[in-house]
Amino acid sequence: MTDRKARVLWTSNIDLPAATASLGLKSQPFGGWLSLMTERLAQTGRFHIGVAMRSESAEFAHVEVGGIDYYALPRTRTDRFDVAQSDCARVLRDFSPDILHVEGGEMRHALRFLETWQGPRLLSMQGVVNGYAPYELGRLPILRMLSPARPRIMATATALLAQERFRFRPRLAFERATMQAATDIMGRTLWDRAQAHALAPHARYHHGGRILRSGFYGTSWKGATCEKHSLFVGNGAAPRKGAHVALAALAILKRSFPDVHLYIAGEDPDTLSKRSLKRWVGYPVYLRHLIDTLDLEDNVTFTGILNETKMIERMASSHVAVMSSLIENSPNTLGEAMILGVPVVSAFAGGAPSMARDEREALFYRPDDPAMLAFQVRRIFQDEALARSLSEKARLRAGETHDPDRNLAALISVYDQILSRGSR
Repeated sequence: MTDRKARVLWTSNIDLPAATASLGLKSQPFGGWLSLMTERLAQTGRFHIGVAMRSESAEFAHVEVGGIDYYALPRTRTDRFDVAQSDCARVLRDFSPDILHVEGGEMRHALRFLETWQGPRLLSMQGVVNGYAPYELGRLPILRMLSPARPRIMATATALLAQERFRFRPRLAFERATMQAATDIMGRTLWDRAQAHALAPHARYHHGGRILRSGFYGTSWKGATCEKHSLFVGNGAAPRKGAHVALAALAILKRSFPDVHLYIAGEDPDTLSKRSLKRWVGYPVYLRHLIDTLDLEDNVTFTGILNETKMIERMASSHVAVMSSLIENSPNTLGEAMILGVPVVSAFAGGAPSMARDEREALFYRPDDPAMLAFQVRRIFQDEALARSLSEKARLRAGETHDPDRNLAALISVYDQILSRGSR
């Protein structure tokens, strides 16, 4: 029997908030849950945790914060999704993990770590880009968008096609290879289990839930004081997020509720500098076009990028939260809305049905059906008892799904299974 702590090295696609200050980097409103989970693992006293981060740092760096080793690996100049092999090998040599825990398999550096380390290799799925591929362009009317009569929209369509072809598609092969290089895969929905079985049938599948950012556990939706007839969409950055479907539904709702208002998390291209390419080209530019075309100028607000506090504030003030993605694994915004108790209308897509049940914790609609989305929102607007019931049941369900203690115990159980099996 030994008291030696098991060494677990995580990889991360971003700089974690817990380490950015020590690294002299700007903090971003992403990755908070990852910091929370690694910190809680370290606090158990059973594990020595390291985190290898694909970083904004200009040079390799290693800092220790709260007993966790953080390694900043600069992105390569030729591929922003990758890190240098020498940096990867340096981290593995320095930390020498008992388990390599790769968070997300869709970026090149994840495959690099899995191919370099020969010990136990656990891959936690975030999204699954091979499953996202048919929906990456959001089923937008690309051919109509290519009309030279609307130069900004034509440029946007061209840019979206180029991005899908040259940035997105190459990630598909990397992800397949990444999943096949893992000895174990961890997911949390029926959808991602199906993807894992299709892409890496040899790997052992483990179920483990996610914890949310800490602030969401201490706040709740107040139906009586929310902004009536307001909707919130948590991401409008890419076509598969489906904000264009939400706008089409908004136009329908406006006929009956002239004061209806949609808040979209993300930047308004019209407020950016004229020197910024994002002002002229990109999916948000297409959203702006739809807003003008559908006469929704007074009914839509882009919130800008929201940190945790502002996200909670905006979401908890909304009458309805809309998960509009055409495909998603386990969207954080759905879990966050549910834990707050905000009534949710969600696309029946990907792993969403594993997070909520139709007519119980959420109301579902087919992802590309704005009429059904509008109808489900209308039901909540008009029925306070329905809104209250959805709210209460969603909070209970999310409280179980995202219970920090339960999910930490599940992860530790997975580690124990892998450690007891040893290296293969």
